[in-house]
Formats: sequence, structure tokens, C-alpha cells
Amino acid sequence: MEKNAVSEHSLTMMNRANMSLSGVKDVSEFSDSRVVLKTTMGGLLIKGKKLSISQLNTAAGTLDVNGEIQCVQYTQTGKDGFLAGLFK
Repeated sequence: MEKNAVSEHSLTMMNRANMSLSGVKDVSEFSDSRVVLKTTMGGLLIKGKKLSISQLNTAAGTLDVNGEIQCVQYTQTGKDGFLAGLFK
């Protein structure tokens, strides 16, 4: 993966139903109610209903999520790790 392709992170949301992200490194977990992913700026948790991933391009670091988006939360990474930040 080219470093420039995922060095910046952006998030664009339209009508709480469509979200486009850049700077995505990895999708750790996905269900119809939550998406957990790693970005160049740390962990990101997306919660909602009827969530679906319409596009994922790991080479370009892009992701599109559709559904009823209710919560977007960045998590801290550090010595406790990514998952520890989710449960604080």
C-alpha cells in the first residue's frame, strides 16, 4: 500500500445515511449495527441501524457506509491498544 494513498483522513456524511471515508487502514469488525475500523488518525467506531458497506478499497484507503448512522466515535490508541479504547 502506498504511503500517500492513506496518509490523510477525511469523513463526509450526508443526511446521516451515507458516509464516505478516506485514510482507512483496516475494517476490524462489521455488522448491521456497528463498524469498527482503523484509520490513519486512530480507531473509529460507527454505530447505527441497517449499516452496510457499499465500497471498500484498501489499496486507496477508502470506505463508503450506508444506513441509519447514529454515532461516530474516534477511539484513542496507545499502550492499552485499540480495543481498550472502545470499552473505556
